[in-house]
Amino acid sequence: MVEGAGRPLVVEGVRVIDGTGNPPLEDAVVVVVGERIVAVGPRGQVPLPALAERVVGEGRTLLPGLIDVHVHDPSEANLVLYLKNGVTSIRFAGGHQPTLRALRDRIARGETLGPRVFSVGPAIDGTPHAWPGSLPVDSPIEARRLVRRLVEEEEVDALLTTHRVTRPVLAAIVETAHALGVPVTGQLWTCSARDAIAVGMDGLENTTRIPESAAFPPARLFSYRSVSQRLAILAHLWVETPWAELAELARQLAASGIALAPELVSFEGWARANEGEVKADRDWPSAPDDPQVQAYERHVAYLTRDWSPDDVAAQRAAVVRYREFCRVFHEAGGLLVAGTDMSFGGILLHRELWHFQQAGLDALAVIRTATRQAASALGRADLGLVAVGALADLVLVNGNPLDDLAALRQVEAVFIGGRPVVQAGAVLRPAPPAGAGAR
Repeated sequence: MVEGAGRPLVVEGVRVIDGTGNPPLEDAVVVVVGERIVAVGPRGQVPLPALAERVVGEGRTLLPGLIDVHVHDPSEANLVLYLKNGVTSIRFAGGHQPTLRALRDRIARGETLGPRVFSVGPAIDGTPHAWPGSLPVDSPIEARRLVRRLVEEEEVDALLTTHRVTRPVLAAIVETAHALGVPVTGQLWTCSARDAIAVGMDGLENTTRIPESAAFPPARLFSYRSVSQRLAILAHLWVETPWAELAELARQLAASGIALAPELVSFEGWARANEGEVKADRDWPSAPDDPQVQAYERHVAYLTRDWSPDDVAAQRAAVVRYREFCRVFHEAGGLLVAGTDMSFGGILLHRELWHFQQAGLDALAVIRTATRQAASALGRADLGLVAVGALADLVLVNGNPLDDLAALRQVEAVFIGGRPVVQAGAVLRPAPPAGAGAR
């Protein structure tokens, strides 16, 4: 396998899934020089550089590194789990931006193991804000000032608008962010999905108030006194909204170009509907007192502390309804993207892809949600694909994920910017890259 990234890298005789949804290229060669891909084509038709490190790819598939667009856990254990499972980019959806920026730079310098880090910085909310660390804004003027500071001084890669942001404030956030070249995603509640369409948002995340029903007037929608109660209302909203209205909204969202990150694994995780599968996973810690396990349990307990048995049942039913919504959204041409909103993302991102397959997406479309489409949601044209000029964030897996999506977890090698971070399935500490610290 590859010893380092100082010499050109050649992967030959490999099946290439390029992340765009195109059919695979069999018996292909991919050449990497420095951080970028310089050639992709059939074996025998691509000139091979001298003194290259060579990887024989027979029986294997090379594809873009996977992307999780919604994460929270910055622990080393979680970051390593991502690498082990072929995830090369993550976006933190809320957090202390100086800390996340420092993490990004330590990873780039090779001092800390982990995928590429993107961040929205602290979430933007109204007063009172719903989640610790969020920044409240209550007028368009405040919103414009905050957006400029987050983008120009804090170096955020995107913005996350949340629960109590009003329509005028949301419009100001989107307009200002777009003028600065930064996308806006959201977990909205005061505003609806139709408001998001109207103001030109770029993305929506799992707990956004997408469904609308006459059975949920404002008195019911805004009767919650905790995040837990609001999530319970959302579960019932998904279940009780007439299907014809949901399907029509799915088509409207698709036509708007908004990227939808449903994070179905978070919905089923809060309802403990995936306990058997997830906790039996090979990568779930065996010790019940593992710090990551304890943090996971505290998170789920906090978000469900006010739920009744009826709420749990509604949440489980909501997973199925939301998944069917994703099917209609995808079939209408919507930009479906992969995220988790939970710890153990290296496990759960693959579970999210399983949900997309259950929704009716074929394997190429499923892979695209976590590669090219996810990179598009990040605003990056040079990630999420195997193509000349793209950053060489690559995963080599045994088998063919088009035959069995589970092959995506048979990870043999992972490269970030052309340098190996996983070899023979084992996570490595990479050597510092040239130009370390650059964004």
